[in-house]
Amino acid sequence: MIPDYSLRRPRVAIALFVLTFVVLTIFGVQSLWKPHKEESVIPYHTGYALPLPHDYQQLPDELTFCQERFGLEYLRSLSNSSINYCEFESRSSLTCFHSQTAENGRVDSFCIGAPASFDGHGKTFQMDCHFRQLSIEESTKGIPRFEQFPSYWYETGPRYIFNKYIRTDGVGDTLPAPEKLSRSFSILVKREEKITNLWHSLMEISALYMTLDVLQITQDQATRRAFLTAEDVQDTQVVILDDHPDGPYYDMWTLFASKPIIRINELPTDEILNVNTLIVPLPGASNPLWQGDWKAHSCDHSKLLRAFSERVLKFYSIDKEPKSLDSPLILTFIDRKEKRRLINKELYIEKLRSKFPAVEIQMVDFATLSFVEQIRIARRTDILVGVHGAGLTHELFQRPGSAVVEIIPHSLAHKGFRNLAKLLGHGYFSTHADDRPTTTAKDAWQTDDVSVEEDRFMTLLEIAVKSMYNRGLLNNDVIR
Repeated sequence: MIPDYSLRRPRVAIALFVLTFVVLTIFGVQSLWKPHKEESVIPYHTGYALPLPHDYQQLPDELTFCQERFGLEYLRSLSNSSINYCEFESRSSLTCFHSQTAENGRVDSFCIGAPASFDGHGKTFQMDCHFRQLSIEESTKGIPRFEQFPSYWYETGPRYIFNKYIRTDGVGDTLPAPEKLSRSFSILVKREEKITNLWHSLMEISALYMTLDVLQITQDQATRRAFLTAEDVQDTQVVILDDHPDGPYYDMWTLFASKPIIRINELPTDEILNVNTLIVPLPGASNPLWQGDWKAHSCDHSKLLRAFSERVLKFYSIDKEPKSLDSPLILTFIDRKEKRRLINKELYIEKLRSKFPAVEIQMVDFATLSFVEQIRIARRTDILVGVHGAGLTHELFQRPGSAVVEIIPHSLAHKGFRNLAKLLGHGYFSTHADDRPTTTAKDAWQTDDVSVEEDRFMTLLEIAVKSMYNRGLLNNDVIR
């Protein structure tokens, strides 16, 4: 009898399948517990990114221009330019930082030095720094000799401060002993005369803020720590060298200095006072916003300006939240009372209110308000309108995406507020006044009242107002 193998084949196939499954399962389980060699592991993500395509890495010259003046590169460039001007045997060190962004090639500088003392009799600060000769390499890089530091208007800047208020000629016996040194800082500030001019004052104050930012990102080679840290704020004091009145922006000098502001004539006159570390900041005239303000540029954002604005808002505890959806548009007209007044302004504003009844329109004389109240108004303002002047500096505190309207005296070609608006992300709208001088004085544009035809004024403001119709969550037809 011949065996029926056809009946066995399915059984064999099933047995082979079961055996194969068991073998694979055993070896698979073993492989899970078997240690892997390090080189055999293929990570899901290595953490290393390859460079972007070449096209992404090419920065236009204009963007480089913007970064070097209004971006973080400005701070980095200053940080990378530090140099000690004192010979090795000096008891003090004097490190200065340099920037060259001005069109005329001027090198702007600020310095930090220690140890130092204050001579109450002579009303001068003292250091023991014997100036060394710069190396050929340093000179080739454009590092200026100390005596080459430039002069600035209103007797400001490091050169003037060192010449009048700081002795560096080897008075080592008056300096604190090494065991008495501590991390305390005195910031020497010589302000411009225009203490009530918001533009001039904020240029000075923001220059100080950037000075301190650079010190916080730069390592002191002698101590292997930052020249200045956040903790040092508690032991930092601003010393005012000028005798100008306080002015409306006085308290902003203390944003990075917790100790009360003191004037030099309030320091003790009958003793030698240890002040440890001196900081002589960048002058206001060196602020990059001053540079090229007679030329339009294409720079459309600035991290430096945004950071400065937010610091001021935080300093005064002003809300930074976006406006609510149902808030009406707010137009603020800067009501100048003494010079460069807009002729027929009351009539124009009334007609504007009739044309745009849904817009909240206000005339504000900023000169009569405290600075914190000025900022609150600016923060709520969607459309800021004014004749050319420092009042337009309030655009710095408007919310990004606002509008700025400037009426420019007929003969003036200033671009500062136009450039500032672009850097802040605002819309900018302008017109030049009619050629109708009201005085014959030199530089009459500074004092002359200005005249703009009614139709031109209304058209200008209509463009600015309607540019806000779809800002953020707003959604309005421009033409109905």
